[in-house]
Amino acid sequence: MKYLLDASALVNIVKRGEISKLHDAATIDLALYEALNAVWKEHFQLKKIDRKTAIEFVALLQRIFSVIDKISIEGLEKEIFEIACEHELTIYDASYVVNAIKRGCILLTDDRKLAGKTREIVEVKSSREI
Repeated sequence: MKYLLDASALVNIVKRGEISKLHDAATIDLALYEALNAVWKEHFQLKKIDRKTAIEFVALLQRIFSVIDKISIEGLEKEIFEIACEHELTIYDASYVVNAIKRGCILLTDDRKLAGKTREIVEVKSSREI
């Protein structure tokens, strides 16, 4: 595994149809919730996609999450909390960062704020950079 993807990168990769980019990647179990929430937001709040498209996207995410490596945060709670406090991150974002550090992976995120706050502690790339 070379990349640890957060939900923003994962959703954008899927939107662009670049599924092959997921070959050498993993994510954390939280990413499924965040990805589903992103689809819900685009459908329900932003009205960018209709219900049928949203459901098709959810089905695709379901298939991806059935095969992609998913990593648990269990046992890393203290480190996640410390990184969150030190770098002014949410616990959610810190969970991706700590797992990327622990596994020697590049953090793949399209969240510019997260990337900016963590570049000094983990290698970060956007989904378009791979």
